[in-house]
Amino acid sequence: MRVVGSLGSLLGMVVFLLALPARGVEPMVVRHNLFADANSQTLNYKGEVLALILEKSKSKYGPYVMLPGSQQVWSQRRTYNELEHGDLDLMTSQTSIEREKSSLPIRYCLYKGLLGIRIGMGAPAIVEKMNRLTTRQQLNQVKLGQVSDWPDYAIQTAAGLQVTGLTSVESSMPRLLLGTFELLPLGVVEVEPIAKRYNLKTVSTWAIAYPTAYYFFVNRKRPELAQRLEYGFEQAIKDRSFDRLFARRIEPLIASSKLENRQLFRIPNPLLPPETPLNRKELWHPLIASGL
Repeated sequence: MRVVGSLGSLLGMVVFLLALPARGVEPMVVRHNLFADANSQTLNYKGEVLALILEKSKSKYGPYVMLPGSQQVWSQRRTYNELEHGDLDLMTSQTSIEREKSSLPIRYCLYKGLLGIRIGMGAPAIVEKMNRLTTRQQLNQVKLGQVSDWPDYAIQTAAGLQVTGLTSVESSMPRLLLGTFELLPLGVVEVEPIAKRYNLKTVSTWAIAYPTAYYFFVNRKRPELAQRLEYGFEQAIKDRSFDRLFARRIEPLIASSKLENRQLFRIPNPLLPPETPLNRKELWHPLIASGL
């Protein structure tokens, strides 16, 4: 069996090392789909975090092996079905009250709360106009798009914003360019690469902000895995190895957003579970912690 014992190179490439488990000790199997794309064995950032916290927990919980589950790019609802049916041991998602009831949340936000800051992207002419927006009343008139099985759709709709439900980001690009809706707000850690891929522009003067968290969710039949991940994440917080990974992989994505200069339109998140550890400031990005 292959036991993963590596966290990856500085370029974000994770190399699986072969290691023999201690005699008589079976490695803990973790089936996941946290790859860079459907045709790759390279872990994405979320997979790198998983490898990190499994490694940090190895001294207490023993060896482990990370195995690929489905590598298809499914909707969140489809991925949740795979988790509930036991085809995956864990997945990643923004949290909600409903999702925390159906699976085991590991309450350490992989993005330190930054997915709650949503920056709109759209056609260049539309974005130029949107950069002049200054009031909540004007925001209420903007036609937004949001993937309908993301918690963000329900959050933004509940706040009274005009939101068109989308099947996926990729399939909605023609509609965005045609003006069926005006802006697609995505998290500050993800919007720029996607906008560049489709030759779109991003709003530079304001953003929508709400409290949220993006977790690992574990199949309810794997409580021993959930316990291990919680322990490993706590160790990675304490020794700051998670902070170092975050700084290397995520901080460059937000450097150009100049969040401190933006007007933030804050809206509530009625889906946020009361158990969210908002009181632990060390778990959140400083820009988020200051406004919690």
